[in-house]
Amino acid sequence: MVLGMFWACNKADVLFTDSSITEDPNVTYWDNYAVALSTYKLDTFATTGDSLFVLGTHADPLFGKTSGMAFAEINHPSQNPLKDQNVILDSAAVVLVPNGNYYGDTTAPFRLNVYKLTRLIGDDTASSATYYNPATIAYDNSNAIATINTRVAPLRKDSLFLKLADDFAQDLFDQIRNNVNISSNQNSFRTYLKGICIATDSSYNKALFQFRGASGAGLIRIYYTLKGLYNEHKYFDLTYNASKQFNHLSYNYTGTPMASFSPLKSTITESTEMQNTALLSNYLPSYIKITFPDILNVKQTYLYVKVVKAVLEIRVNSTGNAYPYQLPGQLWLYISNLNNQVSAVVTDPLDAQTPQTGNLVVNSLVENGTKYTFDITSYINTLIDEGRFSTKALLLSAVNNNYKSETSRLAVFNKADDPDIRLKLYVLGL
Repeated sequence: MVLGMFWACNKADVLFTDSSITEDPNVTYWDNYAVALSTYKLDTFATTGDSLFVLGTHADPLFGKTSGMAFAEINHPSQNPLKDQNVILDSAAVVLVPNGNYYGDTTAPFRLNVYKLTRLIGDDTASSATYYNPATIAYDNSNAIATINTRVAPLRKDSLFLKLADDFAQDLFDQIRNNVNISSNQNSFRTYLKGICIATDSSYNKALFQFRGASGAGLIRIYYTLKGLYNEHKYFDLTYNASKQFNHLSYNYTGTPMASFSPLKSTITESTEMQNTALLSNYLPSYIKITFPDILNVKQTYLYVKVVKAVLEIRVNSTGNAYPYQLPGQLWLYISNLNNQVSAVVTDPLDAQTPQTGNLVVNSLVENGTKYTFDITSYINTLIDEGRFSTKALLLSAVNNNYKSETSRLAVFNKADDPDIRLKLYVLGL
């Protein structure tokens, strides 16, 4: 299922009341027409070639525990500044730069370990193939070549320096300086160093962060001294192969509303089986499926029925969406079929080329003041016209619907006496 489509993302105003409508005696108003919710989770997704390192662990009380680790093949140096030079090693480190996206508590300590791969990336697939989660590569987890205990400041984007073990760093330095084949030939270099795994400590970490390499594609930085009349302190970066870099995300839903889900299977579950909760996340990824099982009942009273306005209101429950979690800045409503395949996106009623994005209003001073709204008048009339054979449904998704663009999640509680999601209907009956 592909949920990415291309439109300009402009806000559309959604009006709740219209005096000309409410004053018409033939118009019936429902403040909270029945809405049914489900959570739809995909089975797998591509993690190759994003130049992105997703690292850490976070236990979300609603969405479960998510852990991220990354694998990368290291390139031989395109230029060798050590060859035929009087140089000595100072140190070497894996350098990671936060890109600003995070999931969880950024104030807690953070620990990472670096290991050598014991198998080449691409051995089990074509060199141009895409790795899909939960793909992984064997690594030597008995001997970390770097470890860091620190705190990450994702918004400041301060670099992390994971100092490599002295013996490993010295051997790498010597091989680049002295071994012509390893320093100039990628096949020889990747035989010497198959790649690295950067792993989370899942029992220690409380947040998941996203990182880039240093100076673009740089990953391992080697600091050295060029000896001479005046010593010069220098460094150079070993880059990684973006087509052979991928992430591995693992999930544990035990003790959460998602406990019935399998991390490796596409699943759809009704909110009534999930503690009256529906969950949207771009780290799983998951979407909220919306249906209106009783919508045809509006035809029972009148011979002629026309919905003159239908507004879907999604209130943000502060209990389930509080700090440290981030709301999606914009949402899309996709029109889907029985198999959850999307055919279109709900657009602005005044501009069919512009998708509605939920028109998020943030007001923490008023109860239920933070909410998204969509005008779905056209969609509801289509459901009524198609009748009981209609297989249409709505899928609620973040506009940036994968973890590579945005780290956000939304929990919608669908309790019978006070649902977070409401359909407001103005129906003309004659």
